[in-house]
Amino acid sequence: MTSIATSGLRAGLLSAALLASLAAQSAQATTEQDLGQTAAGASAALVTGTEIAVATPVAEAVAEGAEAGAEAGAEAGSGASAEPSAAPASADAASAAAAAAPGDAASAATTGDTQVPAAAGQAGQVAQAAEPDPTQPNPRVRNRQDPWERWNRKVFNFNEKLDENVLRPVATAYSNLVPSPARQAVDNFFGNFSDAWSAVNLFLQGRLKTGAQQTMRVAVNSVLGLGGLIDIATPAGLEKTSEDLGRTLGYWGVKTGPYIVWPLLGPSSLRDSVALPANIYYSPAYLFEEGEYKFGISALQIINTRAGLLKVTDMLDGIALDKYTFVRDAYLQRRNIKAHSSADDEEDDYEVITPAEAPAKP
Repeated sequence: MTSIATSGLRAGLLSAALLASLAAQSAQATTEQDLGQTAAGASAALVTGTEIAVATPVAEAVAEGAEAGAEAGAEAGSGASAEPSAAPASADAASAAAAAAPGDAASAATTGDTQVPAAAGQAGQVAQAAEPDPTQPNPRVRNRQDPWERWNRKVFNFNEKLDENVLRPVATAYSNLVPSPARQAVDNFFGNFSDAWSAVNLFLQGRLKTGAQQTMRVAVNSVLGLGGLIDIATPAGLEKTSEDLGRTLGYWGVKTGPYIVWPLLGPSSLRDSVALPANIYYSPAYLFEEGEYKFGISALQIINTRAGLLKVTDMLDGIALDKYTFVRDAYLQRRNIKAHSSADDEEDDYEVITPAEAPAKP
């Protein structure tokens, strides 16, 4: 029995010595990790993990040896009093070593927590940084018809400031001072000239029937409506069809082109910009030769038109999240026109195309 206790004691002492050696190597590895670079730190962390895996079965062997020594000392009895006293001492030493081993393992685990995940988690941090932040707004998607959006937004903001500080106050004062029937008469007068230009463009598009109806509308309002001040044609069934040179070019296949915002003139496109001088020239100011009258008629037309849009713009300011995008999309949709085809000479090609079949009922 004494020999068994002695063997257990020797096994415990050898295990404690081996554990102390491993702890010293772990401390040295930890020191090298602190001084090394990121790659050396990751390698040392792996070595530390290996030492933890080795130290765990060693600590279990030490504990088993201590338990065996304690049992052997208990069976030896009082006949070997010196040896039982030594056995508890060895058991205490083994227990201390076993207690130190978890501490070293915990220290190594702590080192691993601070190094191994930090080294291995760098890729995870990069991947997390690459993911979009849901709290940040999505980047604005560029419209293919608006390649000059940055410049157009600057001009749009300039026009908005000009409208806010000059045009809107003048139009508001005009709306408050001039009675509604008088403003409607002015609007009908300018609309009659617009109808005449629309009739010309309808004939240029080859839409003879619609062009004749528009010509009849202009004649009725000019003669019976006191030069266009009163709209008699609409109640008589002669509906208004608005066309201009830009839409005529589109009717014959000219693409809309990029979206453009001009200072003072507002939204336009490359195709409409080409036709803009002709549309401006054939206006009510065309009747006057002197510059003062031309300027006065043009200013009256702009102010009267702006006064009629006060409620619309006020509502737009309240509901549009991005006013620039709203105005751009509305303009491009309104100015889009399907190219001419022989099958629909007298159809309104700019209408929204709907499917021939009705949708199935749910």
